[in-house]
Amino acid sequence: MGQHTPIILIPIRFPLAKQGQNLNEVVERALDNQNIRLRNWDVLALASKVVSLCENRIIRLDRVQVSTRAKRLAKRWQFDPRVASIVVEEADLILGGTRGFLLTVKDGILTANAGVDSKNSPPGSVSLWPDNPDHSAARLRRHLQRKTTMRLGVEIVDSRVTALRLGTVGLAIGVSGFEPILDYRGKPDLYGRKVKATQSNIADDLAAAAHMLIGETREHVGAVLVRNAPVRFEGSDGSTRAKLKSQRCLISNNLRVR
Repeated sequence: MGQHTPIILIPIRFPLAKQGQNLNEVVERALDNQNIRLRNWDVLALASKVVSLCENRIIRLDRVQVSTRAKRLAKRWQFDPRVASIVVEEADLILGGTRGFLLTVKDGILTANAGVDSKNSPPGSVSLWPDNPDHSAARLRRHLQRKTTMRLGVEIVDSRVTALRLGTVGLAIGVSGFEPILDYRGKPDLYGRKVKATQSNIADDLAAAAHMLIGETREHVGAVLVRNAPVRFEGSDGSTRAKLKSQRCLISNNLRVR
Protein backbone atom coordinates (compact mmCIF):
# COMPACT_ATOMS: atom_id res chain seq x y z
CA MET A 1 0.00 0.00 0.00
CA GLY A 2 1.18 3.56 -0.59
CA GLN A 3 2.59 5.37 2.42
CA HIS A 4 0.06 8.18 2.18
CA THR A 5 -3.05 6.14 1.34
CA PRO A 6 -5.74 7.02 3.89
CA ILE A 7 -6.61 4.20 6.28
CA ILE A 8 -10.33 3.41 6.44
CA LEU A 9 -11.96 1.86 9.51
CA ILE A 10 -15.33 0.16 8.98
CA PRO A 11 -17.15 -0.97 12.16
CA ILE A 12 -19.00 -4.27 11.78
CA ARG A 13 -21.98 -4.73 14.07
CA PHE A 14 -22.75 -8.18 15.41
CA PRO A 15 -25.93 -9.52 17.02
CA LEU A 16 -25.45 -10.76 20.57
CA ALA A 17 -23.25 -13.81 20.05
CA LYS A 18 -24.34 -17.19 21.40
CA GLN A 19 -22.01 -19.73 22.88
CA GLY A 20 -20.87 -22.47 20.50
CA GLN A 21 -21.84 -20.78 17.23
CA ASN A 22 -19.64 -21.35 14.19
CA LEU A 23 -17.22 -18.42 14.00
CA ASN A 24 -17.01 -18.45 10.20
CA GLU A 25 -20.79 -18.23 9.91
CA VAL A 26 -21.05 -15.51 12.56
CA VAL A 27 -18.53 -13.32 10.75
CA GLU A 28 -20.01 -13.96 7.30
CA ARG A 29 -23.49 -13.11 8.55
CA ALA A 30 -22.29 -9.85 10.09
CA LEU A 31 -20.57 -8.85 6.84
CA ASP A 32 -23.63 -9.74 4.77
CA ASN A 33 -26.00 -7.86 7.10
CA GLN A 34 -24.07 -4.65 6.42
CA ASN A 35 -23.45 -5.46 2.76
CA ILE A 36 -19.69 -5.31 3.29
CA ARG A 37 -17.60 -6.95 0.59
CA LEU A 38 -14.02 -7.81 1.46
CA ARG A 39 -11.26 -6.49 -0.81
CA ASN A 40 -7.68 -7.49 -1.44
CA TRP A 41 -5.37 -6.44 1.42
CA ASP A 42 -8.14 -5.84 3.96
CA VAL A 43 -7.38 -6.65 7.61
CA LEU A 44 -10.23 -7.86 9.80
CA ALA A 45 -9.74 -6.97 13.48
CA LEU A 46 -12.08 -9.22 15.45
CA ALA A 47 -13.03 -8.83 19.12
CA SER A 48 -11.72 -11.69 21.24
CA LYS A 49 -15.09 -12.07 23.01
CA VAL A 50 -16.72 -13.11 19.75
CA VAL A 51 -14.09 -15.81 19.25
CA SER A 52 -14.23 -16.96 22.88
CA LEU A 53 -18.01 -17.38 22.76
CA CYS A 54 -17.86 -19.34 19.53
CA GLU A 55 -15.06 -21.55 20.86
CA ASN A 56 -16.85 -22.21 24.19
CA ARG A 57 -14.13 -20.47 26.17
CA ILE A 58 -16.69 -19.58 28.84
CA ILE A 59 -16.67 -20.79 32.46
CA ARG A 60 -19.61 -20.66 34.82
CA LEU A 61 -18.55 -19.41 38.22
CA ASP A 62 -20.87 -21.73 40.13
CA ARG A 63 -18.85 -24.69 38.81
CA VAL A 64 -15.45 -23.43 39.94
CA GLN A 65 -13.58 -25.23 42.72
CA VAL A 66 -11.48 -22.65 44.54
CA SER A 67 -7.88 -23.59 45.21
CA THR A 68 -5.93 -22.68 48.34
CA ARG A 69 -3.63 -20.41 46.35
CA ALA A 70 -6.61 -18.66 44.79
CA LYS A 71 -8.14 -18.03 48.23
CA ARG A 72 -4.90 -16.46 49.39
CA LEU A 73 -4.57 -14.24 46.30
CA ALA A 74 -8.25 -13.25 46.42
CA LYS A 75 -7.97 -12.23 50.06
CA ARG A 76 -4.81 -10.23 49.48
CA TRP A 77 -6.09 -8.40 46.38
CA GLN A 78 -9.77 -8.27 47.38
CA PHE A 79 -11.68 -9.98 44.60
CA ASP A 80 -13.83 -13.01 43.88
CA PRO A 81 -11.91 -16.19 44.82
CA ARG A 82 -13.65 -18.09 41.99
CA VAL A 83 -12.24 -15.65 39.45
CA ALA A 84 -8.86 -15.84 41.17
CA SER A 85 -8.93 -19.62 40.82
CA ILE A 86 -9.54 -19.39 37.07
CA VAL A 87 -6.77 -16.80 36.72
CA VAL A 88 -4.36 -19.13 38.53
CA GLU A 89 -5.21 -21.87 36.02
CA GLU A 90 -4.91 -19.60 32.98
CA ALA A 91 -1.80 -17.59 33.89
CA ASP A 92 1.72 -18.65 32.98
CA LEU A 93 3.08 -16.34 35.69
CA ILE A 94 1.55 -14.19 38.43
CA LEU A 95 3.70 -11.15 39.13
CA GLY A 96 1.61 -9.20 41.64
CA GLY A 97 -1.67 -7.36 41.82
CA THR A 98 -3.81 -4.45 42.87
CA ARG A 99 -7.34 -4.36 44.24
CA GLY A 100 -9.49 -6.56 42.02
CA PHE A 101 -6.75 -7.54 39.59
CA LEU A 102 -3.69 -9.75 39.24
CA LEU A 103 -0.76 -8.81 37.03
CA THR A 104 -0.01 -11.88 34.94
CA VAL A 105 1.83 -13.25 31.94
CA LYS A 106 -0.39 -15.20 29.56
CA ASP A 107 0.92 -16.63 26.26
CA GLY A 108 3.95 -14.35 26.53
CA ILE A 109 1.80 -11.23 27.05
CA LEU A 110 1.81 -9.07 30.18
CA THR A 111 -1.88 -8.59 30.97
CA ALA A 112 -4.43 -8.29 33.75
CA ASN A 113 -6.02 -11.49 35.09
CA ALA A 114 -4.59 -13.65 32.27
CA GLY A 115 -7.38 -12.43 29.98
CA VAL A 116 -10.14 -13.70 32.31
CA ASP A 117 -13.03 -11.23 32.13
CA SER A 118 -16.67 -11.06 33.22
CA LYS A 119 -17.49 -8.01 31.11
CA ASN A 120 -19.74 -8.86 28.15
CA SER A 121 -19.78 -12.50 29.25
CA PRO A 122 -23.05 -14.36 29.93
CA PRO A 123 -24.39 -13.69 33.46
CA GLY A 124 -22.68 -15.74 36.14
CA SER A 125 -19.71 -16.56 33.91
CA VAL A 126 -16.33 -15.30 32.76
CA SER A 127 -14.71 -15.55 29.36
CA LEU A 128 -11.19 -16.71 28.64
CA TRP A 129 -8.94 -15.86 25.74
CA PRO A 130 -9.21 -18.23 22.78
CA ASP A 131 -7.11 -21.32 23.42
CA ASN A 132 -4.79 -20.47 20.52
CA PRO A 133 -5.55 -17.00 19.11
CA ASP A 134 -3.10 -17.31 16.22
CA HIS A 135 -4.74 -20.55 15.07
CA SER A 136 -8.21 -19.03 15.45
CA ALA A 137 -7.17 -16.04 13.33
CA ALA A 138 -5.57 -18.32 10.73
CA ARG A 139 -8.64 -20.57 10.42
CA LEU A 140 -10.95 -17.61 9.91
CA ARG A 141 -8.58 -15.98 7.40
CA ARG A 142 -8.27 -19.16 5.34
CA HIS A 143 -12.05 -19.55 5.28
CA LEU A 144 -12.66 -15.95 4.21
CA GLN A 145 -9.96 -16.15 1.55
CA ARG A 146 -11.51 -19.32 0.09
CA LYS A 147 -14.94 -17.66 -0.01
CA THR A 148 -13.78 -14.35 -1.49
CA THR A 149 -10.52 -15.24 -3.32
CA MET A 150 -9.06 -12.10 -1.70
CA ARG A 151 -5.71 -11.79 0.11
CA LEU A 152 -6.59 -10.87 3.69
CA GLY A 153 -5.22 -10.40 7.17
CA VAL A 154 -7.00 -11.25 10.41
CA GLU A 155 -6.17 -10.31 13.96
CA ILE A 156 -7.94 -10.99 17.26
CA VAL A 157 -8.24 -7.96 19.51
CA ASP A 158 -8.52 -7.66 23.27
CA SER A 159 -7.88 -4.73 25.59
CA ARG A 160 -5.03 -4.12 27.98
CA VAL A 161 -3.76 -1.55 30.42
CA THR A 162 -0.45 0.27 30.00
CA ALA A 163 1.91 0.97 32.87
CA LEU A 164 1.27 4.39 34.49
CA ARG A 165 -1.51 5.21 32.00
CA LEU A 166 -5.23 5.33 32.79
CA GLY A 167 -7.65 3.34 30.66
CA THR A 168 -7.49 0.48 28.18
CA VAL A 169 -6.07 0.27 24.68
CA GLY A 170 -6.23 -2.43 22.02
CA LEU A 171 -3.96 -5.47 21.93
CA ALA A 172 -3.52 -8.02 19.14
CA ILE A 173 -3.49 -11.43 20.85
CA GLY A 174 -3.68 -13.34 17.56
CA VAL A 175 -2.42 -12.47 14.07
CA SER A 176 -2.60 -14.18 10.70
CA GLY A 177 -1.74 -13.21 7.15
CA PHE A 178 0.48 -10.20 7.75
CA GLU A 179 3.75 -9.30 9.43
CA PRO A 180 2.97 -7.80 12.87
CA ILE A 181 6.21 -5.79 13.12
CA LEU A 182 7.59 -2.96 10.99
CA ASP A 183 11.37 -2.84 11.41
CA TYR A 184 12.95 0.62 11.13
CA ARG A 185 16.46 -0.45 12.17
CA GLY A 186 19.12 0.73 9.75
CA LYS A 187 16.83 3.27 8.09
CA PRO A 188 17.65 7.00 8.21
CA ASP A 189 15.69 9.38 10.43
CA LEU A 190 14.85 12.98 9.50
CA TYR A 191 18.48 14.01 10.04
CA GLY A 192 20.06 11.09 8.23
CA ARG A 193 21.03 9.13 11.35
CA LYS A 194 20.45 5.38 11.13
CA VAL A 195 17.79 4.07 13.49
CA LYS A 196 19.34 1.61 15.95
CA ALA A 197 16.50 -0.02 17.88
CA THR A 198 13.02 1.10 16.81
CA GLN A 199 10.52 -1.48 15.62
CA SER A 200 6.82 -0.63 15.33
CA ASN A 201 4.17 -3.09 16.48
CA ILE A 202 1.75 -2.49 13.64
CA ALA A 203 -0.56 -5.31 14.82
CA ASP A 204 -1.11 -3.54 18.14
CA ASP A 205 -1.47 -0.20 16.36
CA LEU A 206 -4.30 -1.64 14.28
CA ALA A 207 -5.79 -3.29 17.37
CA ALA A 208 -5.81 0.06 19.17
CA ALA A 209 -7.62 1.71 16.26
CA ALA A 210 -10.15 -1.13 16.15
CA HIS A 211 -10.61 -1.09 19.93
CA MET A 212 -11.64 2.55 19.73
CA LEU A 213 -14.69 1.48 17.67
CA ILE A 214 -15.32 -1.91 19.27
CA GLY A 215 -15.63 -0.27 22.68
CA GLU A 216 -16.08 -1.96 26.05
CA THR A 217 -19.82 -2.15 26.75
CA ARG A 218 -22.97 -2.09 24.55
CA GLU A 219 -21.56 -0.95 21.21
CA HIS A 220 -22.33 -4.30 19.49
CA VAL A 221 -19.29 -3.77 17.24
CA GLY A 222 -17.72 -7.20 17.05
CA ALA A 223 -15.07 -6.38 14.47
CA VAL A 224 -13.51 -3.56 12.50
CA LEU A 225 -12.46 -3.84 8.88
CA VAL A 226 -9.19 -1.98 8.33
CA ARG A 227 -8.69 -0.95 4.72
CA ASN A 228 -5.36 0.35 3.32
CA ALA A 229 -3.45 -0.77 6.42
CA PRO A 230 0.32 -0.19 5.97
CA VAL A 231 1.27 -3.84 6.54
CA ARG A 232 3.29 -6.48 4.70
CA PHE A 233 1.13 -9.42 3.67
CA GLU A 234 3.92 -11.75 2.62
CA GLY A 235 4.36 -14.41 5.28
CA SER A 236 3.61 -14.32 8.98
CA ASP A 237 4.45 -16.44 12.02
CA GLY A 238 1.36 -15.18 13.77
CA SER A 239 1.93 -12.99 16.80
CA THR A 240 5.21 -14.68 17.76
CA ARG A 241 7.48 -12.00 16.33
CA ALA A 242 5.63 -9.32 18.30
CA LYS A 243 6.62 -10.93 21.61
CA LEU A 244 9.77 -10.36 23.65
CA LYS A 245 11.59 -12.73 25.98
CA SER A 246 11.25 -11.57 29.56
CA GLN A 247 14.97 -10.81 29.93
CA ARG A 248 14.81 -8.44 26.93
CA CYS A 249 11.74 -6.56 28.17
CA LEU A 250 12.32 -3.29 30.03
CA ILE A 251 9.23 -3.81 32.20
CA SER A 252 9.00 -7.52 32.94
CA ASN A 253 12.76 -7.85 33.46
CA ASN A 254 12.34 -5.57 36.45
CA LEU A 255 9.41 -7.44 38.03
CA ARG A 256 9.58 -10.36 40.43
CA VAL A 257 7.34 -13.42 40.39
CA ARG A 258 5.01 -13.58 43.44
